[in-house]
Amino acid sequence: MVRTLSATVLLLSLNFFPAEAFIKLIPVLSKIVIKHNTNVINVTRILDNVDTITNQTVTFEMEIFRNINDMKATFSYYVVGLDGISLNHIITRTVDVCAFVKRPTMDRFVKNFYDEMQRNNRIPSKCPIAKGLYYIRKVKPTSVRLPGIFPESGFAFDNNYYSGIHSEPLVECRFYGRLTRVSDEMLD
Repeated sequence: MVRTLSATVLLLSLNFFPAEAFIKLIPVLSKIVIKHNTNVINVTRILDNVDTITNQTVTFEMEIFRNINDMKATFSYYVVGLDGISLNHIITRTVDVCAFVKRPTMDRFVKNFYDEMQRNNRIPSKCPIAKGLYYIRKVKPTSVRLPGIFPESGFAFDNNYYSGIHSEPLVECRFYGRLTRVSDEMLD
């Protein structure tokens, strides 16, 4: 009888003390690979705190050498296969950058990344894109909101930019990492 009462009290107490932490899926980056068209743009990147899960930051410095009248951007997400090599495509979005900066709500998936890149950074905000210096500094991958369709796994994320009639490559950027579940307390 005493055991049953103790077990009942324990079970009831679990119902009255709600968990104080939420679980969130965050990207943990391992490396960033960039190729850029040196006739049009120079891009450097820094991935800080690569050995931590929650305090990573990414910085990009860009110098555009000529005005760019039109630009397309492609965002693709891949899950790394069990063999650690193959990439399984999950989603791709292509947007006209000039149309997107006028109306960012046109694509919710891309807007999640754009909103984070826009904060305290200098990125092109109209077309034609003027030559000059631009930057994205100290962006935390943990602050980017991810869609719920992504599984907890290794990933590759491509972010590529093209210009002109022949889709001349300007910047090709691939992020490698792993999506990891953490509690919101770990992110404070």
